Amino acid sequence: MSALTDLTSISLMALKKMAKGRRIKQYYILPKAKLVELLGMPELPAKYKIEKMTITELREIAKERGLRGFWGLNKEDLTRALFPKDNDAVENAPTHQKQKDDRQTSEHQQPEKEDSNDVGVEMVKNA
Repeated sequence: MSALTDLTSISLMALKKMAKGRRIKQYYILPKAKLVELLGMPELPAKYKIEKMTITELREIAKERGLRGFWGLNKEDLTRALFPKDNDAVENAPTHQKQKDDRQTSEHQQPEKEDSNDVGVEMVKNA
């Protein structure tokens, strides 16, 4: 318990540096109490270890387990396949997936079909 007491007396900035060294994900937004709790543990919970794994590390684990067809999976799906009991770690993790862009753009004309005399700035009068 003395280690926990020592951690509570340390500044938040120092705790964040320690958390960064231990590779605690999103340490910079955690409150001081949570940082003290996590840094006081001899080993981080599985949730934190799983979240911090890279896609390369996850693929290596899948390869070691003899899984097939995992190369096309993104990190989130691969994590779910490898660690089904820890799905809450995946559910609460922020996703950085590309979102579909539904914005409309104007149609572009073929330059060959445009009148070269018509190219320029149009003067618009205030109404």
